Amino acid sequence: MSTSVMFDQSQGVSKRRAVDNQDFMAVILVGYGENLYPFNQGTNVVSKALLPIGNVPVINSVIDWVLAAGLRDVLIIVPPSFYTSLAEHVTEHYSMATHPKARIDIKRTTEGEKDDEGDEDSELGVKGGTGREGTARLVRRFKNWIRTDFVLLPCDLSPPSSLSLTSILDKHRSSPDTVLTSVFYEPTESVKDGEEKVLVALDKDTSELLLIQPLEGMEDDLELRMALISSHPTLSLTTRLSDAHIYVLRRTVLDLLSTRRSKDLDSMREQVIPWLIKGGWQKGLGRRWAPILNPPRKDPFAAALARSTSTNPSSSPYSTLSPGSSPTSDHIPLPRSIPGSASRSGSGSQVDSLQNSMIIDPEEDVKASIKKDVVGWKCKVLVTAPQPPPVESQQPSGKGGNKQGQGKDKGLQNVYEPDYLIRANSLAGYWELNRKFIKTLSTSSGALNNLSNISQNKQIQQSLEDATGTLPAISPQSQISPDSLIGEGTRVGERASIKKCIIGRHCNIGKNAKLTGCVLWDFVTVEENARIENTIICSNGRIGEKSQIKDCEFGTGFEAKPGAILKGERLVAGQEA
Repeated sequence: MSTSVMFDQSQGVSKRRAVDNQDFMAVILVGYGENLYPFNQGTNVVSKALLPIGNVPVINSVIDWVLAAGLRDVLIIVPPSFYTSLAEHVTEHYSMATHPKARIDIKRTTEGEKDDEGDEDSELGVKGGTGREGTARLVRRFKNWIRTDFVLLPCDLSPPSSLSLTSILDKHRSSPDTVLTSVFYEPTESVKDGEEKVLVALDKDTSELLLIQPLEGMEDDLELRMALISSHPTLSLTTRLSDAHIYVLRRTVLDLLSTRRSKDLDSMREQVIPWLIKGGWQKGLGRRWAPILNPPRKDPFAAALARSTSTNPSSSPYSTLSPGSSPTSDHIPLPRSIPGSASRSGSGSQVDSLQNSMIIDPEEDVKASIKKDVVGWKCKVLVTAPQPPPVESQQPSGKGGNKQGQGKDKGLQNVYEPDYLIRANSLAGYWELNRKFIKTLSTSSGALNNLSNISQNKQIQQSLEDATGTLPAISPQSQISPDSLIGEGTRVGERASIKKCIIGRHCNIGKNAKLTGCVLWDFVTVEENARIENTIICSNGRIGEKSQIKDCEFGTGFEAKPGAILKGERLVAGQEA
């Protein structure tokens, strides 16, 4: 039985041609959400990829972003425990009927190539008994599924409308010697404290990324090599940017990872990306890694001679093929790491640095390549920040100002809101994404459309009550603000008040309950006379009658007893304040 979910309407010869014409594919990594307590604890935990933003899983924004850029091949790597739920979601929302050209392949983290023999500690689940392993090892494990250059993406990304994936890929395409293009962004104030603080060095004139250094553990003095300063005199340093974990990578980066033992690989962000950046300007690394990252391409004369019955293609002066390489290969065979390089540093030492472990064998004949002035590589950076407000929104509203729109509909005016890149990899980020969604409902068009839907729904429910004598799902006596979202199948009792809230599907809101600024997932019950403010309640939660809840986050299945008074708590099912 196949373990992948794939959608492809193409058939015959056109199918192969469509795939071959794709110069990039997307690889989406689904993690465990270590920074999302209490959402990641307890029973029936939801995958981080399926965290609802406006009742829509956050991974939808990532997949839609990829498909909008014209990419067809998508590989999603997911932990085994979340595979079934994610596969069912993708099957339902990205079927062949709705997305005929998409090829979405979902793989468990255990389905890639086996790790190196003798690396017993690299097996999944051995490290700390958690089943979590580094992203660099995962990417290496699935290298045979990645056939082209690729963009590596997190599953919890919500890009701003001003940033298209096409613009990022075009920036990478515009510089043929670019191995990596990374995206950095200015975080919004509400999530800054939860973001990793890093020092970023970049050249604004050439858009080159030159250094990523975590601020934690940094000494007071920063040392920069003269080679870096002399080659980039316009270098600038900043700590205001965060890493979006969006990496456009050349396919040969996987070849570089192949020279590394599996157990030595950990994080792409903390290990591989910084060394790629350093190798872009440090000559020593550039010379050692150039045959792998920037190999000689196959020559058209060599391809023709390879089909000759009387000529040895490797003996031709025009050939870049070695005797052991395939005429259909794009580059020369890969040099391997030095055997036993890790052991030479001493039995008690830690794992060698990425630099030492990827030194090519000195017996390999790379001097010829160096003498030919092998072109190095570069690491590019794209910085995204909110667009400045339009001129009209900056004009003061004095006595002589335009009074159009003032009056009854003052709260429904279009107000400029900065459009930030936000990730749902922390509670602060998840809160901000939902607040951002609610703000879209607060705009003139969004609020009026939502208000129309709520009113229409109430009228339908009232007519059903008149015809059948049964209570309506949404009581006409309830109060629901236009900047709130009510999910399908949700019941709202009499005199219930809901303001600036996102209510999931099949929830039950009791009589006289009051909710303000809350996010409720599916199948949540709020009993009568409860008061809830600025709180997230995960699926199957229950809030007892006359409870008073404020500034809390509750995990899946959490139940608050009747009359409970909770403030500023983060609790999972079975846990008491």
